[in-house]
Amino acid sequence: MSGTFSSGGLITGIDSGTLIQQLIQIDSQPIFRLEDRITALNSQRDAISGIRTTLLDLRNTLQDFQFNNIFDAYTSASSVPEVLTSEVSASAPVVGSFEINVLKLATATQAGSSGFLGAPINTAAALDSSGIAAEIDAGTFTINGVQFNVDPTTDSLDSILNAINSSAAGVTATYDAVTDKVTLANTTVGDTSVINLGAESDDTNLLSVLALTQATQLPNGSGSTATTSTRNLGSVASTEILNTNNFADGAVTAGTFSINGVSITVDPSSESLLDVLGAINESGAGVTASYDSATDTIRVISKTLGSPTIRFGGAGDTSNFLDVTNLDTAVQTAGADTEFTVNGGAVQTRNSNSVSDAISGVTLNLLSLGTSTVTVSSDNDAIVEEVQGFIGQFNAAVNQIRGLTANEGVLRGDSGLRSIDSYLVSNIFKQLSGVSGDFKSLVDIGITSGADFSAEAGLNLELDEEVFRDALRTGRTNVQNLFTNAGETGVGDILFEFLDEATKSTGFLNQRSKSNGTIDQQIQSANDQIDRIQVRLLQKEDRLRRQFTSLEQLSATYQNQASSLSSIGAF
Repeated sequence: MSGTFSSGGLITGIDSGTLIQQLIQIDSQPIFRLEDRITALNSQRDAISGIRTTLLDLRNTLQDFQFNNIFDAYTSASSVPEVLTSEVSASAPVVGSFEINVLKLATATQAGSSGFLGAPINTAAALDSSGIAAEIDAGTFTINGVQFNVDPTTDSLDSILNAINSSAAGVTATYDAVTDKVTLANTTVGDTSVINLGAESDDTNLLSVLALTQATQLPNGSGSTATTSTRNLGSVASTEILNTNNFADGAVTAGTFSINGVSITVDPSSESLLDVLGAINESGAGVTASYDSATDTIRVISKTLGSPTIRFGGAGDTSNFLDVTNLDTAVQTAGADTEFTVNGGAVQTRNSNSVSDAISGVTLNLLSLGTSTVTVSSDNDAIVEEVQGFIGQFNAAVNQIRGLTANEGVLRGDSGLRSIDSYLVSNIFKQLSGVSGDFKSLVDIGITSGADFSAEAGLNLELDEEVFRDALRTGRTNVQNLFTNAGETGVGDILFEFLDEATKSTGFLNQRSKSNGTIDQQIQSANDQIDRIQVRLLQKEDRLRRQFTSLEQLSATYQNQASSLSSIGAF
């Protein structure tokens, strides 16, 4: 502690180090008491912060009673949910039963390309350059057990069809330039036998590319079995760049086109058909567009239900995309409005299957044709749940306060918390004046301290649900006014005003528990006292060590003198 020399009892035989340590330990007792005080203050601060949180929860619940009136809880049910479902969508729905007869559901307008997108193939050109939609592998294919060879770099569709027709396969193969499809038919009139397409040894995909392998086989006009390509052979490749496709109406030009007045940009040198359709779907045009590979057409469906048609094109369009895809002449099937009646009244129409203005405060979701009864009523279950929640929070607050202020509590005898407990308990069963009706206190509607109440256990509220539900049936407004009312004289109003003051940031609870609040200041004061005591103890320890060192030095001097005198006396 100091630079002073200490011989540690070498001369006097006194263990000065241990003695000094014991003396300092005795004088350190005030520090230990202050440290205990700091521990207690920290516990008190945490406890006050905890009870403030509990009281804030209670305060917020009471505010919900005021501003989100729990007594405005309603429920709606449909007797036939397969026909329609219903839900309360406003704060004050009309209570009652309503018979809804759904006569027609709303549908969306649909539009489709008026013709194929792809151009018919060139049947005289080699298959690889004919404009056929898919790449063909060289190899063999089989019809009725007869095997044929195909080389797409040299064989044309005409040469393939001629080979089939001149073979022993027993079928006639033809191509229709209008439909861009191939038909195979049994050559013998009235032959209804199945045409066998393919064999395990086949190693070309020609029959699949011609869209024959999955085609249905039916009798033709001659009564013979026939099958036809399920799609046009020159259909476009939706994932390929637009410029690489052979569109029937020419190449797509770069620029913009519009749907329902919304402009969409197209770049045929970098975008595929699917890219453009994706841009349509992500735009604000209000439609969903898709490509149907089976029909080689584009299908557009309005996102809005009802009869309005889809508008294709506009004066400012600079791209021919709609013309090339046959959407400017699209065949449209107009959607229909929903039709329904309420309680047998006049037929009503809407352009949506979600109807929010037929029953005030209730939304109907129409699902199918038929009749269902919608019942709108007060949601007493929700009200009971809210009141039970309030009771639970009230009990938690009172019990927490009493636990903290009890003899063994960290806030033993705290007058501030006890005043909160006293206010809550004295006002919860208050008889209210100015509230009309038979119920004048919460006891009258089934909220009591319970049959097992004891002063030792303290107050715990209980709800008699049967009494409470009966009170709701006979005097709903009266029950509501007991909790909160326009004059702010309800139990909830009274408790909210008190708790709002007690728990706010400038309230006495937060002033005590907040950072640098009154408790933190007490802790800081105790720490300052500890610092001052420690300084004094260091000074005292240094002084004691110097004194003992002086004593050792003086003892050494006396010992030397005694030795000298002894030696003189010996002579």
